[in-house]
Amino acid sequence: MEDNKLIININIGERIYPISIDRGDSRREELIRKASQSINDTLLQYKNKGYRNKDDQDYLAMTVIMFAVKLMENENKEDLSPIINELKKINFELEEVLERE
Repeated sequence: MEDNKLIININIGERIYPISIDRGDSRREELIRKASQSINDTLLQYKNKGYRNKDDQDYLAMTVIMFAVKLMENENKEDLSPIINELKKINFELEEVLERE
């Protein structure tokens, strides 16, 4: 049986981490690579912004906290798509009425 997993290596904080994904799942691979780049960018910002004399573990911890807060903020946002869809429907109906007049 063919192994449907692919191991990709990502670099976070100058360390390599192997991650297993489904072979052919290019969207997932792209997301993982973008996430690792975002993490590295944030680590570099902390290193360059007055948080000197910290070790890499401190930078990584601050980055994880920042990403966790963003995730929690997004989880608490309501899904506005039903409201937007209803407004589009009302707008369409209003346009129809105005066209008749």
